[in-house]
Amino acid sequence: MDENRNFKLKAALLSTCLVSASLNAVTGLVPEMAAAFPDLALSTIELVATVPSLFQMVGVLGEQLLAKFIGHKGAMLLALMFCAVGGVIPIFLPLFPVIFVTRCFFGIGCGLLMSSLLTLTVRFFTGGTRSTMIGLNGGISGLGSAASTFIAGQLLAFGWNVSFSVYFLGFAVAIFVLFAVPRDGNAPSEPSGGTPDAARPRRALPAGVWGLGILMFTAVMLATMYVIKASTLITDSGFGTAREGSVAITFLSLGSFAAGLTYGKLRAKLGGWTLVLAFAICAVGNLLGGFAGGLAPVWVGAFVLGYGYLIFMPFIQEQTSRSFGAWGETATNLVLVFQSVGAFVTPWLGGAFGALTEVLRGQFLITAGCFAVLTLGAAVFPAVKMRRAR
Repeated sequence: MDENRNFKLKAALLSTCLVSASLNAVTGLVPEMAAAFPDLALSTIELVATVPSLFQMVGVLGEQLLAKFIGHKGAMLLALMFCAVGGVIPIFLPLFPVIFVTRCFFGIGCGLLMSSLLTLTVRFFTGGTRSTMIGLNGGISGLGSAASTFIAGQLLAFGWNVSFSVYFLGFAVAIFVLFAVPRDGNAPSEPSGGTPDAARPRRALPAGVWGLGILMFTAVMLATMYVIKASTLITDSGFGTAREGSVAITFLSLGSFAAGLTYGKLRAKLGGWTLVLAFAICAVGNLLGGFAGGLAPVWVGAFVLGYGYLIFMPFIQEQTSRSFGAWGETATNLVLVFQSVGAFVTPWLGGAFGALTEVLRGQFLITAGCFAVLTLGAAVFPAVKMRRAR
């Protein structure tokens, strides 16, 4: 493959990250949408931010089957159409049932996109280039999320439904992929170090896998509270408008980007204590939001939370792969399903916290307390391991 074509292929594949990363771009619109649909409960409005996560796993689980008929490139193009069309329809039909359904389609598109991108990356690249591409996926996703959220916030000046215009990007990326990504003919080869399906054990998954899945579910659910509540905290407290709320999500995305750049070094240096640090950072982020007396602490809290968020997620995924690699994709897919469901059910967690206190800052403090408990729990395992090693 000549160098110019190779560059176009890399750019085309990485550009799809900008589309999937825009999943939370409209999260900051929740206060504006709540005002537009006063008859709906806030937890129902917040589903706009979380329901794509539930349908995302539908796309992930269905991509391999779909690729048997149209190939992985075809699945990627279909995913981009799901995201683009599902993303822009609310501009023209700003009705909540329509928005809800289109967000479901957007989630399916993101799931298809995530799976097809990983498959094609493994197919077209090897060795260090492959590792670099996978690393760039996370970095560009963080920047894409920050940029799309910021742009959506600025478009609020023209109406909350106009903010959905950020999803027109999906059409441009689809054209780029159509001409820059070659067709994939054969099934992708087994990644280096993978276990063939025939050699994988067929017995039930061990309790440890379920434990990691429940841990992922709990941590993602708690972290997503900040994602869906930050904008409401800003508007209800009089710190700013929904536009400043969207900027909070931008800061969260920038924190995630920073975490993506430093995760490898932290994991190598701290080992099991990495998870302890991640949960502690998430607790601090929520404390900043809970005690915020102005806009800046909410933004800083969002950055801090975003950093901790993208430290514990890859840690749990990697730990699943390291500890239960013999179960192959079954173990990792289970944890990913728990991850998606955790993000989806967050509005109901907010409702439960709301029953304890109607003060939104108090809910942030409760979340911080929950992360403190997770921090103490996570500290038990590396401490026990160190004691046994003596």
